[in-house]
Amino acid sequence: MAPADADARRELRTIRAMPYGSARTAAAEVIVRRIDAEGPQERLAEALLDLVEAYSFTGQGDRSFVTFARLLRLWDSQPELFDESDEHNLFWEFKWVAGDLPDYPAITREQADAFLEDMRRRFALAGKGLGSVLGSRFRWEWHSGDAGMEQARLAWLALPADDMDNCAACRIGHQVDYFTETGRFAEAIELGLTQHSSCNLEPTRTLHALALAHLNAGDATSALAAYRRAVATLDTSASDYAPARGQGFETVARGGHIERALRFLREDHAELLEGADTPLFRLRFLLGVLAGLSANLDHGDLPTGLRSPDAPTLAQLHAWVHDQTADLASQFDARSGSDYYARLLTRALTATRTPVALDFTIAALAPPVSSPTAAKAGATPESEVEPDAARDAEAGPTGPESVAAALDTAEWHARARAFPAAAAAYVQAAEVATAAGLLEHAGMAWAESAQCAASAGDEQTAHLRYAAALPLLRAAEGDPGAIAQILAAWAPVAAGCNDTEALMAHLEALLGQGTDGGAAQSATLTPDEDPGALDDDLTERQRRQSERVHASLLETWARVVATIGSRGADAADAATRAGELFARVGEIGAAAHAFWLAGQIQREDGDVTGAVRSLESAYEGLTIARDSNNRARAASELIDVLRATGQHDRADAVIGTLTSAT
Repeated sequence: MAPADADARRELRTIRAMPYGSARTAAAEVIVRRIDAEGPQERLAEALLDLVEAYSFTGQGDRSFVTFARLLRLWDSQPELFDESDEHNLFWEFKWVAGDLPDYPAITREQADAFLEDMRRRFALAGKGLGSVLGSRFRWEWHSGDAGMEQARLAWLALPADDMDNCAACRIGHQVDYFTETGRFAEAIELGLTQHSSCNLEPTRTLHALALAHLNAGDATSALAAYRRAVATLDTSASDYAPARGQGFETVARGGHIERALRFLREDHAELLEGADTPLFRLRFLLGVLAGLSANLDHGDLPTGLRSPDAPTLAQLHAWVHDQTADLASQFDARSGSDYYARLLTRALTATRTPVALDFTIAALAPPVSSPTAAKAGATPESEVEPDAARDAEAGPTGPESVAAALDTAEWHARARAFPAAAAAYVQAAEVATAAGLLEHAGMAWAESAQCAASAGDEQTAHLRYAAALPLLRAAEGDPGAIAQILAAWAPVAAGCNDTEALMAHLEALLGQGTDGGAAQSATLTPDEDPGALDDDLTERQRRQSERVHASLLETWARVVATIGSRGADAADAATRAGELFARVGEIGAAAHAFWLAGQIQREDGDVTGAVRSLESAYEGLTIARDSNNRARAASELIDVLRATGQHDRADAVIGTLTSAT
């Protein structure tokens, strides 16, 4: 193998290992241009195929059309440049490109028909199965609102599955999504319950559609169970899941939890309101949001908490979403000459809340837990335990052995990922520890219960239990590192509940202790220890630990302040100081993440110079830490900022380092 060929193969492997994003796409573009100019030509097909993949999974289907057309010309003129793997990938990616056809209203039916006919011809000529061809035709007919969509689905299913067709999981997922969107809820449920396979999109897509189908069928319990599973499987590394997220918003909002739905919207996917991977993805997302908002117009004055778009109340957001959805729906209907999306728009505008609300509390999920205090599963710091259980706790043993036994029960449930039961068991352990006077154990148990509640999707209970944990831990002068970790875990929960006052009070009190002198030592030494008696190594270790804790607290403070949308400059400064402290104690990876946070805050606040500086520091730190995935993600953000501000030479310089060893 020639050196140039070996180098190209190595670079292509490095690029394929990157997460999807601007960095991977830019690196793929660079190597295509270089192979074009310098060779080796034997790697051109592989490089072009990688570029189509990069475009397809970053919402740039319109650009993949051009690159794929070039691949087809290359296949026709120089088929010898395609090895067996390249040939397989060419036909496999055909369906990715075909699948994007209905997503852009500018693509006409005539263009789509010509592409799909050419696809059929090429597959037949190459002796490939036609399953993916008919599957692509079904997707076009469905998303174009064509009256023949059901016939297209049946024609696809009439063929036996072949190695070029969608995977088993996607065959189910496409149809469950289709049945749910077209109002065939019983069929969606029947098929969705057979989904036992997975891929990069499944079972997330199936489960979101299944949850909404259950809700529309009047089964709130099954809807919630499917929704919880959907959220647990969500991985946005290969897709923004905009249609599924829209279905999730509709399920939660129409299921009686509009505040929760708005919280998820502003925290997890507010950007989808103004842009998704494709125009069709955005339209389908907006239809779900519109349905959820329409069902809750009696709460029109409810604050949305959104920074963009400018829609401070639910009613204003509803009006904005309605306008955006109507505009997109008209574009797609004009393309197809149908009223399909106009009808979906009307359905969203007339959506109502379900008679039975979804019950997100862990009390609804946890079975009774046998433990010394028999605390009820839904106990909170305010309600504590039932009177009989309290009497049992007072009468029963309360020593360290009982605390250990209660914690063993809780940890057993947690290891089994039975989070509701674990949350209840940790409450019982906290009660036993409190009765025994073991405040640090009690505080840690409350924190563990909070984490389990959050994992089960009950953020409000998690918020209350974190709030119960911190006073106990601080009163017991608990481990500062553990307290910092708990505050970091509590932060997104408190921000999501729009109630950060107690969290911020704890953070600011601990930060007020500083990291130098007596304050630092008081955070790490017990009252009986004499700092002067410690040897130099121990003193240095304690100093480093104190700075590490302070850096963690600063980063958490910065994240909270940035999340609630105030004092952006202060938040960026705090994140930068956290990065500097982490770097000083040798925590390079943690430092990089803190600088990355600073860069994101600065970018959002319009401080381009600061954002570039911070993101460059993050990129450098992640390179040193050999964190290749996050390195590529940080590089994507840095490249985007540089390009958006016309600094193309600097962006190219970053791109040039992406395939170097890390």
